[in-house]
Amino acid sequence: MRSRAKQGVVLFVLLALAAACPAGALAAETATLHASFSPDRLGASTTIGFSFALRGEGGALPPPLSAVSLRLPPGIDYLSTTLGLAICQRAVLQASGPAGCPPNSLLGSGSALVEVPFGATSGKEIPDVQAVMGPPRHGNIVVLFYADGVSPILAQLVLDAELIAGTERLPGRLETQVPLIASVPAGPPVSILQVNTTIGPAGLTYRGRRHGHTVTFHPKGVSVPEHCPRGGFVFSASFTFTDTTSASARAVVPCPRRAR
Repeated sequence: MRSRAKQGVVLFVLLALAAACPAGALAAETATLHASFSPDRLGASTTIGFSFALRGEGGALPPPLSAVSLRLPPGIDYLSTTLGLAICQRAVLQASGPAGCPPNSLLGSGSALVEVPFGATSGKEIPDVQAVMGPPRHGNIVVLFYADGVSPILAQLVLDAELIAGTERLPGRLETQVPLIASVPAGPPVSILQVNTTIGPAGLTYRGRRHGHTVTFHPKGVSVPEHCPRGGFVFSASFTFTDTTSASARAVVPCPRRAR
């Protein structure tokens, strides 16, 4: 009898805990992360590439994304870069797109894949995502990501990402708040399935003055550390969704060759 009574108490506690947990806590969103250096040489100016993909439980759509925190490897040199020699104001970017920004404010580019919570189930690409230098905040670099959506949404979106620079021992962080993206006016928000982007000089051309003439040049990117830690350069990311669930992912860039 005592054994049955104990089993009854345990069952009651488990049921009570299940009832107390919000439905979102049972969700199982998953994330994958990829990162790269180009070129991949120690001590070299580089373009950092990163991408992530999100999935809901059982392959369902993930909830709308609300925040992304990307941790960068320690030792990256942010001080010697010439990226972002000019600043683009958020209002200008929102109104005119990257074409309204100074050329020397461009930082990188990419694309995104989103899905509406109704209709066809295949993702729709936003092929044009641009990164520009925004006004600093709290003494930190601010990267403004501009997404020009046509289908399945028609909108020009600006996302703010604050770069907290790391040190030789501490990782840097890129903290991004993601606003809700309406699928249609007054409709439910879309889900972000995938983002691919770069930060660095690849494909960028800046303008400057030299000896009274306008010249073009390629900016210098952030520098890969001179020494590679055992196991390579570790990137990690945490993703927060609007239903309070979260996911995380990790990526490693293998130790690159030393710059000659």
